[in-house]
Amino acid sequence: MTCLKRIRLFQFRNFKELDLEFGDGLNAIIGPNAIGKTTLLEAIHFLSIGRSFRTNKLQEIIKKGEENFTIQAFFSKDGVDQTLSIFYDGTNKEIKHNQTSYNSFTPLLGLFPTVIYSPFDIELIHGAPPERRRFINILIAQANPLYVYYLTRYTKALAHRNALLRKKQLSTIEIWEDDLIKSALFIQEKRAEVIQILSLRTKDFYKELSNGAEEVQLHYKPSKISNQIFEKSRERELALGYSLLGPHRDDLDISLNELSAKNYGSEGQKRTIIAALKLAEKEHLGSAILLIDDFGVHLDGTRKAKFEEKIASQNQLFLTSPFQLGGTMPAFFHFLENPPLAPILTRQ
Repeated sequence: MTCLKRIRLFQFRNFKELDLEFGDGLNAIIGPNAIGKTTLLEAIHFLSIGRSFRTNKLQEIIKKGEENFTIQAFFSKDGVDQTLSIFYDGTNKEIKHNQTSYNSFTPLLGLFPTVIYSPFDIELIHGAPPERRRFINILIAQANPLYVYYLTRYTKALAHRNALLRKKQLSTIEIWEDDLIKSALFIQEKRAEVIQILSLRTKDFYKELSNGAEEVQLHYKPSKISNQIFEKSRERELALGYSLLGPHRDDLDISLNELSAKNYGSEGQKRTIIAALKLAEKEHLGSAILLIDDFGVHLDGTRKAKFEEKIASQNQLFLTSPFQLGGTMPAFFHFLENPPLAPILTRQ
């Protein structure tokens, strides 16, 4: 089990400095809009993967007018107290886990697992394939270090192959293609396994949340590669200057009663699918901490109540809301004020 006990932020987005302690179970972050609630969840999630769920540009996370940011976390994992800090100055990054230092975010994967459920997640249905591939990669990477190795290996080989295609220099291209194929076999095997498990769990959670007759399905759509496929696509790829096939072209199809959820699902159905998908993700990762941004906007009253039932037994979770929470779940309440200061901490 993973439990975040304390976090300190320095020059992270709108926070000059923030120091918070947390409890087990539900931690509710309450405050008006644009006060930093989502930023706090962003910082916690950043500890898991070294990236933001809001932007791909780390420079945007540094507080305006400053030159760097730092996150410090104190947490326990399987009963052992640990520390983790991340520093970034626009160019260099420094990660320190206990007494070990790194200059890459890769060692974070699997160390402090989290699942983020935010309004941005609707893009898993509406967005382009890269959004869904990113979701799959982060999910698997937090549970399987070997997947990270093969994904990194594949990305490196793909970059080399694309460079050779652009230069139309094919003398060494088969070396990189062999590496691509070996890595792709592992990546696509793991994706297929996880999506099959995720599909069953998402289907069950959707039925529990909606009480409906609809059935949600996740269909993995791999882009296969082999030596024969590379030979057949060589001429076209040389003309374009990049690789057309492989795991970087995979997709995930989300359907409702065998129809595209994107094209045929109502907004309520889509949001329920995302809620079910996030519950399935959390169940798959086991000890991961659940982070819920803007609680209450995702679902209608009935489905929200059912969702609350599903999360009530979590060892630790964090949610944000502009309003004081009702319900019967005991919680630590953290009230953020303007300007962002150390909040009042009360127990319901």
